[in-house]
Amino acid sequence: MIITVATMKGGSGKSTVASCLAVYWHLRGRHPSLIDADPQRSIVRLAARERALGGVAVVEDATEDASKTARRLASGGGLVIIDTPGFRSRMTLDCIAAADFLLVPVKPSPFDVDRMLDTIGILTDRPDGRRPVFRCLLTQTTRDSVIAKHIRSELAEAGLPVLTSEMTNRVAYPEASLWGATPSLISWKGPAAKEIAAIADEVDMVLGAQQAAA
Repeated sequence: MIITVATMKGGSGKSTVASCLAVYWHLRGRHPSLIDADPQRSIVRLAARERALGGVAVVEDATEDASKTARRLASGGGLVIIDTPGFRSRMTLDCIAAADFLLVPVKPSPFDVDRMLDTIGILTDRPDGRRPVFRCLLTQTTRDSVIAKHIRSELAEAGLPVLTSEMTNRVAYPEASLWGATPSLISWKGPAAKEIAAIADEVDMVLGAQQAAA
Protein backbone atom coordinates (compact mmCIF):
# COMPACT_ATOMS: atom_id res chain seq x y z
CA MET A 1 0.00 0.00 0.00
CA ILE A 2 1.37 3.40 -1.02
CA ILE A 3 -0.01 6.63 0.42
CA THR A 4 1.20 9.79 -1.30
CA VAL A 5 0.82 13.14 0.47
CA ALA A 6 0.78 15.84 -2.19
CA THR A 7 -0.39 19.33 -3.05
CA MET A 8 0.76 22.00 -5.46
CA LYS A 9 0.84 24.59 -2.69
CA GLY A 10 3.69 24.92 -0.20
CA GLY A 11 3.09 25.48 3.52
CA SER A 12 0.08 23.20 3.72
CA GLY A 13 1.62 20.87 6.29
CA LYS A 14 2.51 17.91 4.06
CA SER A 15 5.57 16.87 6.03
CA THR A 16 3.70 17.19 9.34
CA VAL A 17 0.83 15.05 8.06
CA ALA A 18 3.14 12.40 6.56
CA SER A 19 5.37 12.11 9.64
CA CYS A 20 2.46 12.09 12.12
CA LEU A 21 0.66 9.30 10.26
CA ALA A 22 3.85 7.28 9.90
CA VAL A 23 4.63 7.52 13.62
CA TYR A 24 1.06 6.69 14.61
CA TRP A 25 0.98 3.54 12.48
CA HIS A 26 4.50 2.60 13.61
CA LEU A 27 3.37 2.75 17.23
CA ARG A 28 0.44 0.53 16.30
CA GLY A 29 2.85 -2.11 15.02
CA ARG A 30 2.55 -1.58 11.27
CA HIS A 31 6.11 -0.24 10.77
CA PRO A 32 5.62 1.88 7.64
CA SER A 33 8.43 3.23 5.48
CA LEU A 34 8.45 7.02 5.09
CA ILE A 35 9.99 8.37 1.88
CA ASP A 36 11.18 11.98 1.97
CA ALA A 37 10.96 12.98 -1.69
CA ASP A 38 11.00 16.71 -0.92
CA PRO A 39 14.31 18.49 -1.68
CA GLN A 40 13.77 20.56 1.48
CA ARG A 41 14.48 17.35 3.46
CA SER A 42 12.13 18.28 6.33
CA ILE A 43 11.48 14.69 7.37
CA VAL A 44 15.12 13.63 7.04
CA ARG A 45 16.04 16.53 9.33
CA LEU A 46 13.37 15.49 11.84
CA ALA A 47 14.65 11.92 11.85
CA ALA A 48 18.15 13.21 12.66
CA ARG A 49 16.95 14.77 15.92
CA GLU A 50 16.86 13.14 19.37
CA ARG A 51 13.63 11.13 19.12
CA ALA A 52 14.26 10.11 15.48
CA LEU A 53 10.52 9.89 14.76
CA GLY A 54 10.27 6.97 17.15
CA GLY A 55 12.29 4.68 14.91
CA VAL A 56 10.19 5.03 11.74
CA ALA A 57 12.20 3.89 8.72
CA VAL A 58 12.96 7.06 6.73
CA VAL A 59 14.28 6.84 3.17
CA GLU A 60 15.60 9.95 1.45
CA ASP A 61 14.94 9.95 -2.30
CA ALA A 62 14.17 13.26 -4.02
CA THR A 63 15.18 11.88 -7.41
CA GLU A 64 13.00 10.84 -10.33
CA ASP A 65 13.33 7.27 -9.00
CA ALA A 66 11.32 8.03 -5.84
CA SER A 67 8.21 6.28 -7.16
CA LYS A 68 10.29 3.21 -8.04
CA THR A 69 11.70 3.22 -4.51
CA ALA A 70 8.14 3.34 -3.14
CA ARG A 71 6.99 0.44 -5.31
CA ARG A 72 10.04 -1.61 -4.30
CA LEU A 73 9.39 -1.03 -0.60
CA ALA A 74 5.67 -1.76 -0.98
CA SER A 75 6.28 -4.94 -2.97
CA GLY A 76 7.01 -6.78 0.28
CA GLY A 77 3.51 -6.02 1.54
CA GLY A 78 4.46 -3.07 3.72
CA LEU A 79 2.92 0.38 4.07
CA VAL A 80 4.77 3.25 2.35
CA ILE A 81 4.09 6.96 2.86
CA ILE A 82 5.60 9.50 0.44
CA ASP A 83 6.13 13.17 1.32
CA THR A 84 6.36 15.10 -1.97
CA PRO A 85 7.49 18.64 -2.89
CA GLY A 86 4.92 21.44 -2.89
CA PHE A 87 5.32 22.09 -6.59
CA ARG A 88 4.76 20.32 -9.88
CA SER A 89 7.57 18.06 -11.05
CA ARG A 90 7.90 14.79 -12.93
CA MET A 91 8.85 13.07 -9.69
CA THR A 92 5.72 14.37 -7.92
CA LEU A 93 3.49 13.20 -10.75
CA ASP A 94 5.15 9.76 -10.73
CA CYS A 95 4.65 9.45 -6.95
CA ILE A 96 0.98 10.36 -7.37
CA ALA A 97 0.64 7.78 -10.16
CA ALA A 98 2.16 5.14 -7.86
CA ALA A 99 -0.29 5.88 -5.03
CA ASP A 100 -3.03 3.57 -3.86
CA PHE A 101 -4.33 6.54 -1.88
CA LEU A 102 -3.69 10.26 -2.31
CA LEU A 103 -3.97 12.61 0.67
CA VAL A 104 -4.19 16.33 -0.15
CA PRO A 105 -3.58 18.73 2.78
CA VAL A 106 -5.41 22.07 2.42
CA LYS A 107 -5.05 25.15 4.62
CA PRO A 108 -8.38 26.85 5.31
CA SER A 109 -7.81 29.99 3.27
CA PRO A 110 -9.45 31.12 0.02
CA PHE A 111 -6.06 31.49 -1.67
CA ASP A 112 -5.03 27.93 -0.82
CA VAL A 113 -8.36 26.51 -1.96
CA ASP A 114 -8.28 28.47 -5.23
CA ARG A 115 -4.76 27.19 -5.86
CA MET A 116 -5.84 23.63 -5.13
CA LEU A 117 -8.92 23.84 -7.35
CA ASP A 118 -6.71 25.14 -10.17
CA THR A 119 -4.39 22.15 -9.85
CA ILE A 120 -6.69 19.31 -8.79
CA GLY A 121 -6.48 17.86 -12.30
CA ILE A 122 -2.71 17.65 -11.96
CA LEU A 123 -3.15 15.77 -8.69
CA THR A 124 -5.81 13.33 -9.83
CA ASP A 125 -5.38 12.76 -13.60
CA ARG A 126 -3.33 9.67 -14.40
CA PRO A 127 -1.90 8.65 -17.77
CA ASP A 128 -4.16 5.59 -17.70
CA GLY A 129 -7.24 7.77 -17.22
CA ARG A 130 -8.04 6.43 -13.74
CA ARG A 131 -8.58 8.85 -10.88
CA PRO A 132 -6.89 7.64 -7.69
CA VAL A 133 -8.79 7.30 -4.44
CA PHE A 134 -8.10 10.57 -2.65
CA ARG A 135 -9.24 12.75 0.20
CA CYS A 136 -8.58 16.36 1.14
CA LEU A 137 -7.53 17.07 4.72
CA LEU A 138 -8.01 20.47 6.32
CA THR A 139 -4.83 21.45 8.17
CA GLN A 140 -3.81 24.29 10.50
CA THR A 141 -7.46 24.97 11.29
CA THR A 142 -9.28 26.49 14.20
CA ARG A 143 -11.85 23.79 14.84
CA ASP A 144 -15.41 24.76 13.91
CA SER A 145 -14.32 28.24 12.83
CA VAL A 146 -16.36 30.08 10.20
CA ILE A 147 -13.53 29.93 7.66
CA ALA A 148 -12.98 26.19 8.16
CA LYS A 149 -16.69 25.48 7.72
CA HIS A 150 -16.83 27.68 4.62
CA ILE A 151 -13.79 26.05 3.03
CA ARG A 152 -15.15 22.58 3.81
CA SER A 153 -18.42 23.54 2.11
CA GLU A 154 -16.58 25.00 -0.88
CA LEU A 155 -14.57 21.80 -1.37
CA ALA A 156 -17.72 19.69 -1.09
CA GLU A 157 -19.50 21.85 -3.67
CA ALA A 158 -16.57 21.30 -6.02
CA GLY A 159 -17.10 17.56 -5.65
CA LEU A 160 -13.90 17.02 -3.66
CA PRO A 161 -14.13 14.48 -0.80
CA VAL A 162 -12.90 15.84 2.53
CA LEU A 163 -12.01 13.90 5.67
CA THR A 164 -14.24 14.68 8.62
CA SER A 165 -11.16 14.86 10.85
CA GLU A 166 -8.94 17.94 10.78
CA MET A 167 -5.39 18.77 11.81
CA THR A 168 -5.89 21.85 13.98
CA ASN A 169 -3.39 24.60 14.60
CA ARG A 170 -1.72 23.43 17.83
CA VAL A 171 1.63 24.33 19.35
CA ALA A 172 2.07 20.61 20.12
CA TYR A 173 3.18 19.95 16.52
CA PRO A 174 6.15 22.37 16.31
CA GLU A 175 7.07 21.63 19.93
CA ALA A 176 7.29 17.89 19.25
CA SER A 177 9.38 18.52 16.14
CA LEU A 178 12.06 20.19 18.27
CA TRP A 179 12.93 16.68 19.47
CA GLY A 180 12.30 14.94 16.16
CA ALA A 181 8.99 13.66 17.46
CA THR A 182 5.27 13.94 16.79
CA PRO A 183 2.52 14.47 19.39
CA SER A 184 1.85 10.71 19.46
CA LEU A 185 5.34 10.20 20.89
CA ILE A 186 5.09 13.04 23.42
CA SER A 187 1.62 12.56 24.87
CA TRP A 188 -0.37 9.63 23.54
CA LYS A 189 -3.56 10.85 25.25
CA GLY A 190 -3.12 14.53 24.38
CA PRO A 191 -5.54 16.37 22.07
CA ALA A 192 -3.08 16.54 19.15
CA ALA A 193 -2.34 12.81 19.39
CA LYS A 194 -6.07 12.08 19.47
CA GLU A 195 -6.71 14.05 16.30
CA ILE A 196 -3.83 12.25 14.56
CA ALA A 197 -5.44 8.96 15.59
CA ALA A 198 -8.79 10.14 14.22
CA ILE A 199 -7.23 11.09 10.86
CA ALA A 200 -5.35 7.78 10.63
CA ASP A 201 -8.44 5.75 11.52
CA GLU A 202 -10.50 7.61 8.92
CA VAL A 203 -7.86 6.94 6.25
CA ASP A 204 -7.91 3.26 7.27
CA MET A 205 -11.70 3.22 6.84
CA VAL A 206 -11.40 4.62 3.30
CA LEU A 207 -8.69 2.12 2.42
CA GLY A 208 -10.68 -0.74 3.94
CA ALA A 209 -13.72 0.17 1.86
CA GLN A 210 -11.52 0.43 -1.22
CA GLN A 211 -10.04 -3.02 -0.65
CA ALA A 212 -13.48 -4.53 0.01
CA ALA A 213 -14.79 -3.07 -3.25
CA ALA A 214 -11.83 -4.52 -5.14
